[in-house]
Amino acid sequence: MRALALILRDPALALIAVAILAFGSFAASIAPYQSLMAVTWFGLPDAAFSAIYAAGSALSLLCAIGVGVLTDRTGRRRNAARLAALAGIVGPLLVWTTGATWAYVLAHTLIFPVSATLFAQLFTLARLAASTQPEEDRAAILVTIRALFAVPWVTVLPLWSWAFGQGLPLISVYLACAAASALTFTVFVAFWPQDGRTRWSDAASGLSVGAALSELAAGAILVRTALLGATLSGIQLYLILTGLVLTSIPGRDTGDVALFAGAVAGLEIPFMLALAAPLRRFGKVRIIAAGALIHAVFLAVFPVLGATPAVWALPLVAAMGASAILTVPLQYLQDLLDARPGAGGSLIALCTLSAQMLSAAVFALGTALGGYAAVSWMGAAMVASGGLGLLWVDRDRRA
Repeated sequence: MRALALILRDPALALIAVAILAFGSFAASIAPYQSLMAVTWFGLPDAAFSAIYAAGSALSLLCAIGVGVLTDRTGRRRNAARLAALAGIVGPLLVWTTGATWAYVLAHTLIFPVSATLFAQLFTLARLAASTQPEEDRAAILVTIRALFAVPWVTVLPLWSWAFGQGLPLISVYLACAAASALTFTVFVAFWPQDGRTRWSDAASGLSVGAALSELAAGAILVRTALLGATLSGIQLYLILTGLVLTSIPGRDTGDVALFAGAVAGLEIPFMLALAAPLRRFGKVRIIAAGALIHAVFLAVFPVLGATPAVWALPLVAAMGASAILTVPLQYLQDLLDARPGAGGSLIALCTLSAQMLSAAVFALGTALGGYAAVSWMGAAMVASGGLGLLWVDRDRRA
């Protein structure tokens, strides 16, 4: 509660909180339904969705690295946030107004990747704004900011469940995405302080693009980022599979998808807020590894229990694992390049891309070999391997 009070009293952190809630609403509206939109609404085959997902993920990485390097070099972070928020308005409106397959493909491969850079940018700005707070409170502030991202998954998804039950078409999620991005855009246009006039130090590094990329490409950093990508791929697979697995079961529909994802997100919040003490005792690496193993268990049993009432106990397991692997890696990655906040944000995007590419590959291979259950089991093995691999790589400094 102290961290939340500090956020509410600090104007910059309060604006970040509003922006992260809006971006969380964007993600909660589109992430559980993007595969359903592709496969059931637009009639695309599973392989086509995998290709779209992979292409969008690849461009997301290029955009995020470019944003991270350039904002570190120039110190102009507000304009980058504005551009990302604007893309979050244009892409969804294109799909919603046209209702065309080409618009879905264009938005998810070219426009959404630009808007996706906002996630790392918000955490970069939160880390900078938190630097004005007492050092002992900064980690808790960042954990709380990440927990706020999960709040819309609790509030927005039940509303979608009700709306779909009233007959609202699935494509309406894109209109909600545009509205959420409009709120974020307003924050950075009307209220965010101008670059160079912030209360925290954020001088332009002047570092050349080549030098900045060399920092990102260091072997020790890439290995750890790849292992975290394998760990986070479980979250991506969960978001892809939830709609497809549940709606393939007789008697379940899109409303069940919203309720399940909302339950997971709702349970994530208290688990996230409870991480401060375990982090101090066990360290970041052990917490990440434990979260990976728990989430791997969830993935392994999800397709088995999907048709039974026991599936409604799984959000507790999923949330327990996800709370660690969604929150702690953000700080771990930023710590790897502490002097370059933008580049640290790029590492978050690089890790996310790695997770998305791995999940797309597992989805394509798994559906070809054995359907959605095979995808889930392969994903469980990959998540566990990523967590244990990071534990081994950092075995000499994990405390």
